[in-house]
Amino acid sequence: MARGSRRMLQRPPPHMPTLRRLFAKVLALLCAGGLQAQAQAQAAVADLPLEQLMQMQVTTASRYAQTALEAPAAVSVVTADDIRLLGYRTLAEVLGSMRGLYISYDRAYHYLGMRGFATPGDYNTRVLLLVNGVRFNDNLYDQAGIGTDFPLDLDLVDRVEFVPGPGSAVYGANAFFGVVNVITRTGRQLAGPQVSTEVGSHGSAKLRLSVGTVDALGADWLVSATRATKRGADQRYPAFDTPANPGGVAQRLDYDRSTQLFVRRAHEGLVLTLAHGERTKGVPTAAFSQVFNDPRSRFIDQSTLLAAEYTTQLQPSLALTGRLYAGRYQYVGDYVYDYPPVTLNRDVGTGQWWGTEWQWVSTALARHKLSWGLDYRRDTRIDQTNIDIAPPAQYLDVRRKGDVLGLYFQDEYALSPDLTLHAGLRWGKQSGSASAVHPRLGLVYWWNPSTAVKLLHGTAYRPPNAYERDYRVDLPGGVVDGAGLRSERVRTTELALEHAPTGASRLLLTAFRSSVTDLVVLDTASHADRLTVGNTRAVRVHGLEAEAEQRWQGGQRLRMAYGWQRAHDPSQAGPLTNAPRHLLKLQWSDTLHQATGPVLGVGRYAIEAIGIGPRSTVRGTRLPGHVLTNMTYTTRIAGTDVSVGVYNLFDRRHSDPASFEIREDAVRQDGRTYRIKLTYAF
Repeated sequence: MARGSRRMLQRPPPHMPTLRRLFAKVLALLCAGGLQAQAQAQAAVADLPLEQLMQMQVTTASRYAQTALEAPAAVSVVTADDIRLLGYRTLAEVLGSMRGLYISYDRAYHYLGMRGFATPGDYNTRVLLLVNGVRFNDNLYDQAGIGTDFPLDLDLVDRVEFVPGPGSAVYGANAFFGVVNVITRTGRQLAGPQVSTEVGSHGSAKLRLSVGTVDALGADWLVSATRATKRGADQRYPAFDTPANPGGVAQRLDYDRSTQLFVRRAHEGLVLTLAHGERTKGVPTAAFSQVFNDPRSRFIDQSTLLAAEYTTQLQPSLALTGRLYAGRYQYVGDYVYDYPPVTLNRDVGTGQWWGTEWQWVSTALARHKLSWGLDYRRDTRIDQTNIDIAPPAQYLDVRRKGDVLGLYFQDEYALSPDLTLHAGLRWGKQSGSASAVHPRLGLVYWWNPSTAVKLLHGTAYRPPNAYERDYRVDLPGGVVDGAGLRSERVRTTELALEHAPTGASRLLLTAFRSSVTDLVVLDTASHADRLTVGNTRAVRVHGLEAEAEQRWQGGQRLRMAYGWQRAHDPSQAGPLTNAPRHLLKLQWSDTLHQATGPVLGVGRYAIEAIGIGPRSTVRGTRLPGHVLTNMTYTTRIAGTDVSVGVYNLFDRRHSDPASFEIREDAVRQDGRTYRIKLTYAF
């Protein structure tokens, strides 16, 4: 029997004990219109649709649709309206706005930290990245590209869901600390041809051409192509301040050029998708012990994914979803070394794979919602090579194939009208690693019609990937040791309280504790210019999170999130690298009513502040905490959507911790930047 939906209400703000000065500034902004808006809300709050907050459908927590309150997880969701209103430019910025997440950038890739945990040298391997439910992590590095290497324009995104905690019981490896699912828009939502162009600081420019339509057969089409370039500013690195490089300035090396293509066709339960992305990124940091300020230093990422999904209702109580997908990823790194002589070294990694997924969901048994399935992936190619171009020399040539198989079963069992048990179990096996069994348990209790309590427990694992297993190059910046690697494992328990006193309010409180064993980490070897990969001892993470949201009838919206977490290795003194104790997120948006007419209409502005506490670097330096403020204004002028964004509004100086491959242990980030975006629909 399918359980009936429970109407509940959502979101008021908790007390946030830090960064008082920031709150004072924000409160000053709110006071101008907040009291009047609150009075309006009291009169009309019952008219607000509950679907806006409480009945939002999510699919990531259990691999089938359910409301956010029913899901056995504290799900975070950023919608297309949020992306447009807050002016997000990359998936990294979207994720960085979510509760418990933070971003680091080393001028090459963006890295996702989760609840105070961000291991140096980790290419986002501990988060599973999905697009419309299909895995996007490659089979070589297990990398989840979230910056300009993510092959999808944010204008095509309907929403982004993040499920924190281990998800191996549902998804297998890589669902270690969380799962990100990017759900794209449909052709009907785009409704016709559309062109978008933007320009910004440091010579950045972008052009997108898209069309959404429904053909004569009733098939929904979305086709889009995007080209983006960024000249980048010269970057200064004092460690390279020598007579040959006065001031340590890397000139014209922070450029970024990317191309994206996306095609989606949906008709009668069958969805076909093509996503392709190419990016070329200059490397100003001279990473991996390169010669500084050489224009030949660059990284190239190319990724392609083809997917077909078919959904059908076999019986009134039995649904089937089947997927078939194929992917390819290639990385090309051009490194310049002075052996001597000065030589161009090329690092190439290529991965190809295909896979299939089958899931059945049944409501035939009273009070049970059963789901079970099979996942299989065939890695047809995992190649890694490292060569010198001239004079020619080869240092690495490793070729690998393999299989990944998983079987899982879940039961959503209504023990009583106000108590649901979620139980799941998955068996998985990957070539080169032992099989593993991982459970998930969750209790969702409706304390009263406006309050739900969730007690969640789960485990996850991640076998060493092909890069960690096979990449051994005894050169400057290379990896020289890593024998006997074991799969890393995590065990997490979480208690969440969701309270919603009104249809426009929501409050979330969570407490969590995670224990990680055999963590695979990158470290320095006996030589200063070599690296090693190995398993560490146990790592512990525990913390608290609070999130609140309030919406008013007049269009105002306030969202606040605060996280406190402590990540440490009991065998070592001091905190882990890049593990902030405090995270703060604050968003305020409102509507500005302009003079109406053929040109001007209604505009909206949004202010976002993101605070990250002090963090340690790989060399033990303590970077100070910082608060960055962004402001965006959107309006419509003569039929054209206009967005103006100012990022790092107060021009705060700040740096992110770097990994071992970068000579300086902190990488300076951008100051104040601008973006102007125009979108016209024909």
